[in-house]
Order: sequence, then structure tokens, then C-alpha cells
Amino acid sequence: MTGPGGRDVVGYGPNPPTRRWLGDDRLAISLVVNYEEGSERSLPAGDATQEALTEWGAYPFPDGVRNLAMESMYDYGSRVGVWRILDVLRRHGVPATFFACAQAFEMAPAVAEAVVAAGHEVCSHGWRWEEVWSLSEEEEREHIRMAVESLERATGSRPVGWYCRYGPSERTRRLVVEEGGFLYDSDSYADDVPFEVDVDGTSHLVVPYTADTNDIQFWLADPLATSKQFFTYLKDAFDTLYRESAQAPRMMSVGLHCRIIGRPARIAGLERFVEYASGFDGAVFTTRERIARGWLASGDPVPAPVTVLPAEPAGDGSWARMIVDADSVPGATTTLGRSHVLPGGSTPMIRHTTEEVCLVVEGSGVLRTDLGDVAFTAGDALHIPAGRPHAIVNTGDVPTGMVFSFPGARRPRTEDVPCR
Repeated sequence: MTGPGGRDVVGYGPNPPTRRWLGDDRLAISLVVNYEEGSERSLPAGDATQEALTEWGAYPFPDGVRNLAMESMYDYGSRVGVWRILDVLRRHGVPATFFACAQAFEMAPAVAEAVVAAGHEVCSHGWRWEEVWSLSEEEEREHIRMAVESLERATGSRPVGWYCRYGPSERTRRLVVEEGGFLYDSDSYADDVPFEVDVDGTSHLVVPYTADTNDIQFWLADPLATSKQFFTYLKDAFDTLYRESAQAPRMMSVGLHCRIIGRPARIAGLERFVEYASGFDGAVFTTRERIARGWLASGDPVPAPVTVLPAEPAGDGSWARMIVDADSVPGATTTLGRSHVLPGGSTPMIRHTTEEVCLVVEGSGVLRTDLGDVAFTAGDALHIPAGRPHAIVNTGDVPTGMVFSFPGARRPRTEDVPCR
């Protein structure tokens, strides 16, 4: 039964799913680090308003007057707090999911690099920390695309998860599915385990988030005051979910913000919780991507049809075209294309935001890169790292044909590289 607006007010009810989506484990703990600093509302960013919630609570400020105090409290998160959080995660060997705003990562490439190097998941938290319901549909669609491309550049791979600020617009989930390449979104607070929804005929996974086991409570009207209170609240939630997980697997989300939990008096609450929860068999710290993949792999397989895309005539001249992506095959999670270069010809010098794998099916030539030429012939496979400038040069007497592939549901952003 659904409520107004298509709401599912019943869910799993008294019978949560018993499928073993955690394997031999029973309780998944998802630490979520929200990285938003620098992308919040502010006058220097061209916004008409600026963030009101700070360490001082909801502090009113005159219109049009820059709130330097607010900005500095956010800056603390990117200058100090994130490094303190990363240190706790490193010392305890636990992974986290970073809800990262693309603009924020662009401003702090060293943070993006450290997050990736430590093996944490990067989930898209939007182009910037903005309320998406205030955007037009075209603006929201474009911001989703911009966020994906920016995070690909910053981290070397596209995000597979999505989470808005506070909550989505009525069209967000449809636009996320339309963009393709996402395993899940976390734009719901409705459950303690993942659930699937229908989006215009496509099954889509939701890995729900939380507002209560969340350090934002330090900044609200009746705030937490000490790290001990935060630890106690997390411990009580964990104990309840761990007890319930004896009957059916559960998940626990813990929301963190660099500018909040990253303060020296609060970080101890997080560290105490990590130490406490690590002592229970079957409780595992993991990323939301792993939760999503585990859930999807544990369900009853749904037969998917085989799609045949008829070959197109080679035609005249040199060319490259996409064959398989999310546009040509709904549900596709990888891309496949083909290139054709005539004898004596070459492609422009380009680079992609993700890696590329090529199989030479006919002809020979060299792959021209900024590091020198790499010779190839039919049957060879080429791996081209993300960001590596390259061009195909046909040095043989017959056309050079290649099949190429990228990770993700759509071809990554491609840039022309000036020849030197």
C-alpha cells in the first residue's frame, strides 16, 4: 500500500529481508564523511544568502554582509578536521564513504588524493552543497553531470553513489537513473537496510542514510555537548541493531562532518565508537558501495535480455564511434566503441578522464603519447591510463581497427591536447 505522492509507508514491516547480503557478517557499519567545505552558500560564491548554522547555532546576520566567522568555521573542516578524521580511520584500519561535493574536492586536491589513496569510497554529494529543489530540471540535470565529471577528474574514477544536501527534489532520482552509472542513492532516511524502488520501469537501489546518529546534532537547537554523549548515542544504536541483526542483517549509518566531528573535543567520541564496535563478531565497517554490491549480488537473479547492435558500414575516412553505453543499452554499466584509421592517417591527440582499454583487431601502427611512440599490431591490447595524451597513427598499408572500452555507463569527458 502506498500513501500520498506514491510514498511507501509500509516497507518491510515486521519481516526485514533475511537474504545474506553481508555474507557471513550481520551488521554493516557505514561511516559517512560529508566533505562540503568551500562549496557552501556564501556571498563570495555569488549566492544571495549564506549559511546560518555554525558553532554559534543559528546566528542571524545582516543581509549583504559577508559572514567571515561562518566561513572560517567551515574552513576549519578542510584545513584541520578532515585530516584528523583520516588519521582516526587510518589508525583503526576502517573504510569510510566520503559524500564529496565536487567543488569542494576541486578546491582541495590534496584531500581528494588522500581519500583515494586510503581506499575510501567517494560518493557524489552534488556539484556543490546546494538544495537541488531550488534548481530547474535542466539545471539539476547539468549539475549532476558536472559533479560526475569533476569527481572523475579529481579521483580517477566515477562515483557510483549519489546523495543530495538534506533531501532530493521530486525529479532527482529520475535524473540520477537517467545519468546512468550509479549503483545507488542515499536520498532517504526510511529504513535500516537497503531497499529497491521502481523509477520509470527501472529497478533502483536506495542505501538509506540517517540524521540521528549524525554529528550534526552538535549544531542543532538542543545540541549534544560532549564526545561522551555522542559515543553513548552511537553505542545505543549499535547495540539495538546488533541484537536485531541476529535475526536479519542490518546496517548502521554514522554521519560525520569535517567541521564538526573534526574538532579536538569531539573526535574522541568517534574513536571510542570505532574501538567499541570493532569488538563484535559479525559487525563490519564497510563502504556504501560494498553494501550496494552485496545487496544486488544476493538477490534472485533477474534474467536480462541479450542486446544485439547491428554492425554499421565502415564508410569513408577515419572515425571513432560508441557502440555500447547506457544510451544504446539501458542498464549497461560499461562502454564499448570502435575506431577506424586509414593508412597514413591519424586521430587527434586527446586524453580521457578515465582509463581506456583497446584491442587492435586489424592493421598496425603506433600509439603516439607524450612519453613517446608505442608500436602495436593486430591482436595487441593497449591500456591507456587516465589523463594520458594519445593519438592513433596508422603506419601500415591497411586500415587500423580498434575496439575500445571505458569504465562507467558513458564515455568519459575527452579533451583535445595541443600538439607540441
